[in-house]
Amino acid sequence: MENLQASFNKGPSVDSSKPIKMKTKDVTVHYGQKQALNGITLNIPENQVTALIGPSGCGKSTYLRCLNRMNDTIDSAKVAGEILLDGEDVYDPDIDVVELRARVGMVFQKPNPFPKSIYDNVAYGPKIHGLAHSKQELDEVVHTSLRRAGLYKEVHDRLDEPGTGLSGGQQQRLCIARAIAVSPEVILMDEPCSALDPIATATVEELIDELRENYTIVIVTHSMQQAARVSQLTAMFHLGDLAEVGPTEKMFSNPGDKRTQDYITGRFG
Repeated sequence: MENLQASFNKGPSVDSSKPIKMKTKDVTVHYGQKQALNGITLNIPENQVTALIGPSGCGKSTYLRCLNRMNDTIDSAKVAGEILLDGEDVYDPDIDVVELRARVGMVFQKPNPFPKSIYDNVAYGPKIHGLAHSKQELDEVVHTSLRRAGLYKEVHDRLDEPGTGLSGGQQQRLCIARAIAVSPEVILMDEPCSALDPIATATVEELIDELRENYTIVIVTHSMQQAARVSQLTAMFHLGDLAEVGPTEKMFSNPGDKRTQDYITGRFG
């Protein structure tokens, strides 16, 4: 516990005055006959980092994938309940899912750059969504996104080289730049550092803290120290239930649910 408390982000704690960016109410998910989520109700505040923690198979990644309808890609998945983005139902039949995923971007566990140049990896989204109307505008979007992802200085003189040739940490920051390039409002991160070494992990964690100024971030992590360092709000999942949610510092120093306490002290997980 002492190590976790020493990990707390020195930035501001959860700000209750922040508006709610996404509201989820009674969200259930079935994969065929198996129920993966049991009526999750959770509010995600704007311009904060919300960490989802809990043992493997507890439903946190399933919940994350509901927020931009990635579960639509799984034939057996059935999602019920209410998920609102700025008050708009993301499961409304009239919603353009491609547009939704531009507004709610995603960074996956394993870096997955396209087999294209560094430049084209970042330019792909803006081209598809018609966000740049000239080569000059596209250059500006690419350069700005790489700067925001903390990668521009390292790659500015080799933008035509393959993105797959970068180190693992650089590839993950390239994927973050790719997500940023379409001007999302929310960035979902599914264990973005699990494949990275400690130095690359520290770089991405610093980046997450900076990105919070402009984006709402939801991160799934198995690392208690990471949740303590980067988030302001923490939600504990257990066997498809939301066991507890609250300000990160309180969750790690004085959890209200025994399941949370047992998990963060290593009694199970």
